[in-house]
Amino acid sequence: MADRSTPRTRARSLPAHEADPPTHEGLPVIGNTHQLVREQGGLYEDAAERGDVVELRILGFGEFYQVNHPDLAERILVDDRDRFRKASLSRDDLGDLLGQGLVLSEGDLWERQRARIQPAFYMDQIADYADVMTAETRAVADQWAEKPIVNVEREMKALTLRILVKAMFGSEIDYEAAGIPETVRKLQEPGKPTKQPIARLVPKWVPIPMWRRYKEGIREMETLIETFVERRREAGLEGRDDLLSRLLTATDESGETMSERLLRDELMTFLFAGHETTATALTFTWLLLAQHPAVERRLVDELEAVLDGDRATFADVPELEYTEAVLREAMRLYPPVPSIPRETTEALTLGGYSIPEGATVAPMQWTIHRDDRFWDEPLTFDPGRFLGDEAERPDLAYFPFGAGPRRCIGQQFALVEGTLILATLARRYHPELVSDPDVDLSVSITTRPLEPIELRVEPR
Repeated sequence: MADRSTPRTRARSLPAHEADPPTHEGLPVIGNTHQLVREQGGLYEDAAERGDVVELRILGFGEFYQVNHPDLAERILVDDRDRFRKASLSRDDLGDLLGQGLVLSEGDLWERQRARIQPAFYMDQIADYADVMTAETRAVADQWAEKPIVNVEREMKALTLRILVKAMFGSEIDYEAAGIPETVRKLQEPGKPTKQPIARLVPKWVPIPMWRRYKEGIREMETLIETFVERRREAGLEGRDDLLSRLLTATDESGETMSERLLRDELMTFLFAGHETTATALTFTWLLLAQHPAVERRLVDELEAVLDGDRATFADVPELEYTEAVLREAMRLYPPVPSIPRETTEALTLGGYSIPEGATVAPMQWTIHRDDRFWDEPLTFDPGRFLGDEAERPDLAYFPFGAGPRRCIGQQFALVEGTLILATLARRYHPELVSDPDVDLSVSITTRPLEPIELRVEPR
């Protein structure tokens, strides 16, 4: 497993250097590529022992620097953000899928789109989506009565995708009949742990079956989006509270709505960036609860005290403080996005080290969230960290949703969704691990277990 029995300890202040950063040594030619494929979390942890800025040598990544200090992460993502742009590797991985959506767009376009879309994620709008979250989760809870053992990652991905589709396009959408599950599987295939080494080494223009299915999936999803948009316009937008209707009427400061292409890009962005990260957070939350019965007991005590029966609603969310803390602590230990790569627009000094123009610098949630300079007993699962008066620590000692103006627009949506799902299912079921999985990062944009996490779900 990637988890180490003892956290690393290093100097507590940023060093002053005027040289190149240290390099985490690997093999000739391929550098650290084999470590990235075999044990990504372990690679990041080992590299962090070299310092707060460390060069990794990975085929296809160019000049790549891992950043392991929250003050440097804040400089990259907040204070000096204009000196950094979205990394080329992010655009290469996701550009054909997400286009110019909020995840990848830059400059004036990003600012205009963010302003248009932000009102759709105000808390009063999220309250409207909560009914879908609750209904879909209760349906899964009923289904689990017939499933003594579940693959929790698969279950959470299916659930969060259904919720997002219905929040986006309306609760009347027939998720299965529309062919959405099969289309999404084609798009997610390159991200599977067994397929990721191939995805990294074989360009998308090479017509191997995986890339043919992936491109077919993009075309199918674009057709579905066009169909949903056309139907919504024909039916009228008045009185609709789904995300699609809000995007169709969203305007910028000049009163203009977004183009058809931008609408496509934003819907694709929400569909894929929106469901997988929340599913990842919930997957590891279930793993940790199964491993820590005292935490589970305290969680259930809160649910029994707050909920009316087994029904968790939006009105309950403010009182589910420990439930949300459990989710937040799981995202500390297993951040859904393990790093946020950026690319330098000019040569600069970072942490006292010289970084060239065009290099990728990656603030690393995986290492910063587990660093004993900022967290007491960092490898211990302790949701109490997020209750009451939190210890004084740098702002970006914890940043699972990113930071600065580009902080995830769906943060509150995800927290409400995750809290309602966890509360509803944990109130009805006790999780037990069938076997301890091999838990490590996969070679992907998101954190994933290398092996399935199977749970025996026992009714309470």
